[in-house]
Amino acid sequence: MTALRRTQAVVLSFALAVAPVTSADAAGSVGWEHPGFDAEDSYYNPAESAVNAATIDGLTQRWSVKLRDSDASCGGFMPPIVAGGRVIATDELGISAYQAFTGTPAWRFNWDDPMDSDAAVMAVSGNTLVAADGDCNSNSDPDGRLLALDLSTGKVRWQLESDMPIHSVVVDKGMVVISGESPSDETATTGYRVSDGKQVWKRVDFIGSAVSADGRTLATNGNTTSALSVTTGALLWTKPGVWQAQAATPDAARFLVTNGTAMSAVNATSGAVMWTAKGKASESVATDGRRVYRTEDQTVDALTASTGRPLWSRRLPTPAGQPVRAGGLLYTGGPVLSPTTGAILTQATPLAGRQIPTGGRLYILNDGELSSFAP
Repeated sequence: MTALRRTQAVVLSFALAVAPVTSADAAGSVGWEHPGFDAEDSYYNPAESAVNAATIDGLTQRWSVKLRDSDASCGGFMPPIVAGGRVIATDELGISAYQAFTGTPAWRFNWDDPMDSDAAVMAVSGNTLVAADGDCNSNSDPDGRLLALDLSTGKVRWQLESDMPIHSVVVDKGMVVISGESPSDETATTGYRVSDGKQVWKRVDFIGSAVSADGRTLATNGNTTSALSVTTGALLWTKPGVWQAQAATPDAARFLVTNGTAMSAVNATSGAVMWTAKGKASESVATDGRRVYRTEDQTVDALTASTGRPLWSRRLPTPAGQPVRAGGLLYTGGPVLSPTTGAILTQATPLAGRQIPTGGRLYILNDGELSSFAP
């Protein structure tokens, strides 16, 4: 697919898009700048305190918006990003930003061809929103796209086309690292500068993951796994085995990796395996540095982060989603649990969906509707 056909996107700006963020907004707008809160994908927000065990049952809906949809689109709704006083969400026509405290539209970015643009993965670096997506109508020769938007206005700063599809994205240290492969393209992991989109490094035959531990990211090559520098692509260590990084601890000391059947904690600096929990592989993982939380089907369980020892397990009435830790609570996509015991803390109507607790608000994305709740 040619760059010309795919790059003529339209940005729709609203008056509020260029309005300065007020001091009151800035004081309460602790962000959620990566899919998993931080580059470690820990899904742990240690700054949240307003939404807690005492207030979770009394949350009030402050605003709600229906995200743009289209029957012709092949995109969808990914979990939102919260940064710079904005809540930014993908929709079936592109990307839309809303004022975090009011839900008022701030700006919109439209794909030039929504029928051939998959849902984007997004992260923020400074005042730049990085988004990666790909086409969805080619099985034999899929492509990818990487672009940077001004966080305040939604205007395009730069964008580039990728001959390979983009399977993983991580943004850290002023770099965006993408990875992908297809039957018609080379396998590679590549690092670009967020500031201007310039390629800085490339590792052919390496497949990366969407996790960075203080500037280290994991990539597999054949039957080995290596830690790469996000900024230079340098090999920092290599170990036998195929590991997929699911998260890293908030202090970036350990990766939490899976190999298809087991979960292991791996020293991020040396690659040494600290512990292995057999039968605990999951793609839905969170950690607050004390415990590791995982979900699978209707089960949520917790392991001790230092040893991998099982602590508790809770079966939910409905399938569990991505676990999230914030404000002394463990979110599961439905019921809210105690992170220490697994007890269900509220039996009120669950606020189901992808749950983003930050800045004294609980943002929820459910079936194309984005809502904000607060005590």
